[in-house]
This record gives sequence, C-alpha cells and structure tokens, in this order.
Amino acid sequence: MTRIAVIADTHIGVSKPNFVDNWRRAAQRVNDRRPDLTVILGDLTFDGANSDADCAFAREALADLKSPCLVLPGNHDVGDTDRGSRQPANAERLARWVRTFGADRWVSDEIDGWRLIGLNAQILGTGLPEEIEQWRFLEQALVTDRRTIVFTHQPLFLEHRREGDRPYWASVATARHRLLELTTRAGTLAILSAHMHRALSAVSSDGPALFWVPATSFLTRDTSMPPQNGAEMLGVTYLDLTDDGFSVAFDPAPGLEPFYIEDFNGTLYPAPSK
Repeated sequence: MTRIAVIADTHIGVSKPNFVDNWRRAAQRVNDRRPDLTVILGDLTFDGANSDADCAFAREALADLKSPCLVLPGNHDVGDTDRGSRQPANAERLARWVRTFGADRWVSDEIDGWRLIGLNAQILGTGLPEEIEQWRFLEQALVTDRRTIVFTHQPLFLEHRREGDRPYWASVATARHRLLELTTRAGTLAILSAHMHRALSAVSSDGPALFWVPATSFLTRDTSMPPQNGAEMLGVTYLDLTDDGFSVAFDPAPGLEPFYIEDFNGTLYPAPSK
C-alpha cells in the first residue's frame, strides 16, 4: 500500500501569520503517519498572489514535512479565474509561483501502476495562454495504461455538475464539462479538490469519484457561503493506493485551533460574493 497525505488551504504567510501554528500541527500529524508522499492542494500561502515574502515563507515551511511533496496553487497563491476579480490569475502571478515552487501542474508516475496528475485550477476557463497549454498537458497525461487520479484546488461544482457559473467558488461550466468529459473517457478514478474548507465524498457511477478535502487553517459559517455540501471540519486527508484500488479518509487532526474566518471581521480577507 502507498499512502498519500493531502494538506489543503493552509493560508500561511509572514504579514498575517494567524494560521501558521495550525500548519505546524498538521505537518507534525502527517509526519507521525509517515506517508510516502504529501500533496499540498492549494492556498498554501496567505497572499502569495501579491506577496513574494509570503511565497518565500511558505516555501521554507515545506521543510517541516518529512515526506516528498508535490504542490499545487490555489486562488490565494496565483489569483482567481474570474477576469473581473481584484486579483485575477495572470502571467506575473503565475511566474511568481513557478519561481518559488516550481511547475503549477505536474504528472507523477512514482507509484507503480498509478499516475497522479496535478492541475492549476486557477487558469481553467480564463482564456490565458497557460490554460491552452494545460489542456494539451492534460490530454497527453491521460493517455496511459496506469490508473489515474487528478488533483486540483477548486472544485468542479458546488451542488451538481449542471449548475451555473460560480467563478470564485468552482470551475466555470465550460471548463467543468471539458474536464469531466476528458477524465471520464480516460477512466480516471477520482478527482480531489479543496477550497471549500469542508470534507466531502461523492462517488459517481458515470465518472470519477469527487472529493473535497478539509483545510487546516479556518472554517466558514454557512451564512457567509453559497449553498454547499460536505461536512464542516479542519484536518488532513489520506489517500491510500493499493493493487485493488484506492480509499480516502479524513483525519480531524487533534490540536488544530478551530478559527472561523468571519470572526476576523474582514481584517484578514475581504468577504467574497456568495
């Protein structure tokens, strides 16, 4: 069996280090479980989309993990898919990520019989040249006789796959349908995403199983969020791969302080639109 730890939405940085202690507790929890690999599923930084210092801090913090590590960006790392956002993903923000953390997408064939594919969710549906390159990358990555699992920060949808666009919260419909079509045709077993700070397992009979992994940083109250599924929890996630298949388990990681972002009254992040 191969065990992969998945850590998401840590939101660590130097200007506002409110969630750094939770990162350190989560990293120690993961180290105690001795996974073969750790995947960071986006929003590693507090404000890496605008701050070199936050990126540098987060890059150094990865040394807290004893296992090999693969990292993907989230909206607070490289910006939003929404072209009208106050911080849209763009070439400058993407270049900052690549300088600090390496590629914003990856393929890993280190586990016998399995292929792990990491995608940058923050460029899906943007029309950026990097999005066009990433679709080509994905199409090529899915051509394999290995079993595939896809990782991406932003979920494909909140309630159902035919819902309208919610550009801050989930993939826009055009990208959602294309990604589901490609992965379903390729027989991808699962897509793991983050961003919602909730835990969710959604097994599908007509495509990949979909999972939301919990955050380590903070929770959100339903009154400030759009309608959504999943369970409120802080923690880390373990993906176990065997010759027979895979399993996903959510670990509520004792010791994580249960912050609610609303209690900071907008002093950390401005409230997004529901």
